[in-house]
This record gives sequence, C-alpha cells and structure tokens, in this order.
Amino acid sequence: MTGPYLSLIARIDRFAASVHARYPMQMTCHPTCAECCQAGLTLVMVEAIAVGRALGIEVDRILLQAGQPPLHTEGKCALLGPDNLCRAYEARPIICRTHGLPLLYPDQEGLTICEKNFHEVTPHNSAILDMSAVETALFAANLDFCRRHGYNPSARVAIDRLASLIPPDE
Repeated sequence: MTGPYLSLIARIDRFAASVHARYPMQMTCHPTCAECCQAGLTLVMVEAIAVGRALGIEVDRILLQAGQPPLHTEGKCALLGPDNLCRAYEARPIICRTHGLPLLYPDQEGLTICEKNFHEVTPHNSAILDMSAVETALFAANLDFCRRHGYNPSARVAIDRLASLIPPDE
C-alpha cells in the first residue's frame, strides 16, 4: 500500500488513541460495538484495495466491482461477522476508524458524535477531528495511488461487493 495512505491511517489511529486516552469514560466505542457499521458504504480505490488485500481478494476482482452500486443500502455492514467483529478490522477504512470520535464536517452545523459518547463533558477542540482535512488527505492519497497504478481516481467500490468476493476458508 502507498505511503500517503498509510501515513494518513497512522495519524488517524494516533489521534483516536489520544482521544480515547484523554476521555476514557466518555468513549464507549470498542471493536464489537457495531452501531455505526451500516450497509451501503463505498470506498475510494486506495481503501478498497487495502481492505480487499487484507481479506485475500485479488486486485483484478476488486477492480471489476468499481463503479457498481452497493448490493444493500440498509442493515449492517457486510464485513461484520456473527460476533459483530469486523473481518477487516486492521485494514478498516477511514470512515470506520473515525466512528465515535467528535467530528467536525464543514457542511454541518455543530459536531457529529456517536450518541453513546460524551454524555458528561464536551470534548476540547484538540479532541475534535476536522473531517475536511481528513477528506483532503484521503483524496490526495487516493489520487497518488491511482495515478501510479493506472486506476480511475473517481471510482468507488461498495464494501458489500468486497465482502461478496472474500475467498472461502480453506
């Protein structure tokens, strides 16, 4: 995977860890909490290929799914196992890594925070993730990756289409 994307993932993970450390009683998110794991999400190519590789899916098969609509738009994410654990947790995309954190979107008024988090205190500005900066960095990482590999940078892949390609256990 590419340096800019991995660097962005590392920065987000460090930020999330710092928010969890600073507000341990306010952040109730954990790996089996799947309230935010909804169907219908799509990924940019760099993320789709990172998740696909983690799931053992060949890149050519991922590319065939680019631009196809999600199979389902309601219910839970297709990557959730019966135990509510994500089958691609270590390679999960940015949207999944940021769930539960205090998020600031430029086109929305106020913060977006999981309803399970931050009931007793308001997060400090330093604990709020500016999603416009994250989206800009993801766009740049995806563009770099797609240019180097000859992929369409505007193509997206539905998460449930990736899940449908997971090779059976041997």
